[in-house]
Amino acid sequence: MPDQSTAPSPFGLRRPWAALQREPALVAIPLAVALSFALELSTVEHGPVLCVSRLLFGLPCGGCGLTRGYVALAHGQWLGALRFNPLTPFLYLWMVGWWGAAVVQLRRGLLPPTSPRWVGVIAMGGFGLLWISRTITFFASADWPQAMARDALALRLWRWLAGAAG
Repeated sequence: MPDQSTAPSPFGLRRPWAALQREPALVAIPLAVALSFALELSTVEHGPVLCVSRLLFGLPCGGCGLTRGYVALAHGQWLGALRFNPLTPFLYLWMVGWWGAAVVQLRRGLLPPTSPRWVGVIAMGGFGLLWISRTITFFASADWPQAMARDALALRLWRWLAGAAG
């Protein structure tokens, strides 16, 4: 008698719930893509700061702008997506491509594919270079102290605590 955990379902999938538990990206990616089409760029362009680095220290990181870039890309604004984050089109295409390949693999009763190590190395290198570039650009601007004082949560909390104590 075949093991129920590996028996194909009527759709050719072996334990689809187990695949979703193993790869939450199978749900997260279509949700992110749907959200990028559903949101208007004007809504996210000046929305809340989601980046921990920018929120705490006022410094943009290598991933800053990806949410806005995904929304711009979904609405056909390629140059806007590149302006928000130059990695946006590559990550968006990789994400959608991986999801498509994973669905095909699951339909065949196979495990979702893993990305080659070099893809991760290139992505992390891109994020690192972008972070360094943004940090240099940030501190090269004449108004970086004002920007940091305005945006950094740590400095805002310090001012608030100092004001409450004085």
